[in-house]
Amino acid sequence: MNTVESDAFAVAMLVVIFSALGVVALLLLSMRWRASRRDHHVDALLEEMAEEAKMPVAQTPQSPSLQPWERDADWWKGHSSHSGE
Repeated sequence: MNTVESDAFAVAMLVVIFSALGVVALLLLSMRWRASRRDHHVDALLEEMAEEAKMPVAQTPQSPSLQPWERDADWWKGHSSHSGE
């Protein structure tokens, strides 16, 4: 058995393994850095969405009188209240 070739293979495998671990470590550090630098616009949008979710939803009127060629907005659901179909 040739030890020089097997040693070179072992060193190459160690380089690959440590490179992969380095990439994973950099990804984790990048994610941590991004999480600490939150965008203020995103936070404001999330707060606005939470406030809108707390407000009561106004009842939308049932479908207004439709022309004969128009369909209800949920015609594809199969339970249309429009009698023209």
